[in-house]
Amino acid sequence: VSEAMSAACPWLVLVPCLQQVAGWCGLTWRGWRLLASSGALALIVLLLPVKGLMIARWVAGVSVNFSIPLTGMLAIAVWERTFARRIFSHVDWATGWSFGAIGGLVLYPLALGLSSFDPYEWGWRFSPLFVIMGALTSWLIWKQNRFGFLLVLAVVAFQLRLLESSNYWDYLLDPIYCLVSLVWLGGRLTAHIRGGVVRRDAPSGV
Repeated sequence: VSEAMSAACPWLVLVPCLQQVAGWCGLTWRGWRLLASSGALALIVLLLPVKGLMIARWVAGVSVNFSIPLTGMLAIAVWERTFARRIFSHVDWATGWSFGAIGGLVLYPLALGLSSFDPYEWGWRFSPLFVIMGALTSWLIWKQNRFGFLLVLAVVAFQLRLLESSNYWDYLLDPIYCLVSLVWLGGRLTAHIRGGVVRRDAPSGV
């Protein structure tokens, strides 16, 4: 099961890439037909051996544990693209990327020795981390933010030990998720700053 979970993220990244290539080639398939064809081709690519090891395992070597929120967000992105149906609102997406960015900034610098406090230890046993995540998840669901359901799935996956890790943090965050989230956050901040500059430079009355 853990190997299948580690291959899920690469598969979910490769599928929309193949769909984009199909569009460039003039293929007009949509819906299940497009998902089945691109999904099967992505699976074949990931199973190809390179130096005696499948491509999927090479990718897993970069990040063994892809977090549940990242996997869920990629799955939603693939579904929305394939079927042209919105599942996440703009607020849901912003919450997901903000969670990855803020969580990464809280976890990784401290876990790498920035201070004597290591929050990663909280993931091994019941700790304030579980209380905080329970409160955050409950609040998001109460606010009808669908990202909260991905946090629920992270708890379920942790209880079932679906990933190779037995630390709760690894079910919530992973380095790739945090890096992409930080890029997103940087883009939003840049756009906000530029927007503020444009508004200040605009003539009065505009």
